[in-house]
Amino acid sequence: MLKFRFYYDKDEEEIWLKEMAQEGWAFKKFFLGFYTFEACTPGEYNYQIDLLDNWKGDKEDFASFMKENGVEVISQWYRWVYLQKKMDDGPFEMYTDAASKIDQYKRIKGFFLVALILETVCLCFEIYETVITGKGLFVCFDIILGILVLIFLRMVWKCKWKIEQLSGNDY
Repeated sequence: MLKFRFYYDKDEEEIWLKEMAQEGWAFKKFFLGFYTFEACTPGEYNYQIDLLDNWKGDKEDFASFMKENGVEVISQWYRWVYLQKKMDDGPFEMYTDAASKIDQYKRIKGFFLVALILETVCLCFEIYETVITGKGLFVCFDIILGILVLIFLRMVWKCKWKIEQLSGNDY
């Protein structure tokens, strides 16, 4: 089965993948918002999504390390990695303490902050081009870039909020 979803919040995406597994659909592949699923026993798998510090390391070593721990690397999109573990093999949570969760959300926040800065710069140039040329076609690009800026801004704030919640104080 092939499904299309646009997620930019890894927590919401994880919840959806877990719900699909509960309904008997095992996640198998991701590409540009398209998720491929295969039939499985309902509740057979659990999923985690992680943003790696970098992807300069050996992919096979990472996959081997995860496999030794009963975790399968299902798919990878840039630095985002989709991981699957059988429910029968026990609980599956990559980050169990507040400090490791804070570190994870700091990585995610940094990732989206870079994207936010780049998209904001592009938006400024695009608005300038729209004003200078007066061409209505550029307004469409302005709107698209504006939406992306808002999405990335929302993710930066959401990560900041989660960090504050986990640390128990203002960040």
